Amino acid sequence: MSQVVDDTVRRLPPRFPRRRLLLQWKVLLLVSLLATWMRFSAFAALKGIDKAPAKGPFHEKGQVLPGYVKAVLDNGIVIRTKDGLDGFAHIAELSDSYVDHPAELFTEKDQVSARVLRHEEDLLWLSLKEVGTKKLQEFKINEEVNGTVTAVCQAGADINVGAEEPAFLHVSSIQDNFLMDARERLQKGDKVKVWVTRIDYKGMKVTMRETQREQKTIAKGLKLSNLIPGEELGGEVTGVKPFGAFVNVGAEQDGLMKVRNINNGLVKDLAQLLKKGDKVVVKVRGFVRQKLELELAETLPRLPPVDGFLGLEDQPLDAKVFRQVTGSSNLLANSPGNCWTLCISPTSFLVEVPLPGSTAAPVIAYMKDEWSQQMDLKEGDMVTIQVTYVDVPKRQLSVEREAPQVQKRRR
Repeated sequence: MSQVVDDTVRRLPPRFPRRRLLLQWKVLLLVSLLATWMRFSAFAALKGIDKAPAKGPFHEKGQVLPGYVKAVLDNGIVIRTKDGLDGFAHIAELSDSYVDHPAELFTEKDQVSARVLRHEEDLLWLSLKEVGTKKLQEFKINEEVNGTVTAVCQAGADINVGAEEPAFLHVSSIQDNFLMDARERLQKGDKVKVWVTRIDYKGMKVTMRETQREQKTIAKGLKLSNLIPGEELGGEVTGVKPFGAFVNVGAEQDGLMKVRNINNGLVKDLAQLLKKGDKVVVKVRGFVRQKLELELAETLPRLPPVDGFLGLEDQPLDAKVFRQVTGSSNLLANSPGNCWTLCISPTSFLVEVPLPGSTAAPVIAYMKDEWSQQMDLKEGDMVTIQVTYVDVPKRQLSVEREAPQVQKRRR
């Protein structure tokens, strides 16, 4: 660069003040180099962010990292993660509400958990918004989820389904009939039930139309010897019996889906839930006497919804006993923590729980009876129960029988 400046000066007229111009150009060049160095080196040091190549594991987008606040800046905070990396969270990523200065929320040494936005070679970009959300990869195609509308336009709406980023609902996926503008049907803050239809690098797409749910097709040329437990397959119901349903998955023979492996065993009349020709998604359980045994891997659309029981927890409701579950049964019972555990109680029952004030079909629920010694129950008896947990996506309830002493005092 200096040689170019000298050559330029030599071409100037003899009377031109060459030395003064040469000095000015060299000063300008020096200032330019100094500004460049300050921008790419000193700036990071002054701001407290180590921009040297990060030494540590690579973190994927959406991963939640624990750490502490290393420095509070005017435009964000520097976070030192548990594995020793420095990350930066911009002021716009500190809270959903407006923040004038990061010092309003954080001080140095505060313990925080941050979500990875992106991991570059020289810096880790973090966010403290929506920490604890699920990664897109944790969702499954055809999964039913509940969400909240966060934004609406003519072409569709953004839905918060608890993922690391909003899902997109296209206007054509809102209802079966033609809809010109999504704002005619939805508005910000609406609660909706949707199904996942696509997950790719562009994000997640969902639908409100049950007819658009993606169905796994039956694979061709499957061999029973190649199937492994836990594998999900698309199938078609070929027959329904009181003890279970036969499903064609494309193998040499149909698999059997027993009642206890359908809706966690919460079934009164299987013929009302499954019909011949229904498309289903099943999971391989294994082989019993060289026969393929399957398990339902989705929520049946013919199950009655349980949304109406939200808000009725711990209130006395009427239920009807229709079957006792023996200790050797494989029926699974739902706990308030949404964890399914094996039920071995000899005094367990399946009950029909109608929704008060509704004509919809009653919901089949598992009821563990701790008061059987004081009152024997049999099929057809009416009992007073309390709802302890409502699983909306699976359309299932967990209930407990009310103590007889409480029933007498209420009467």
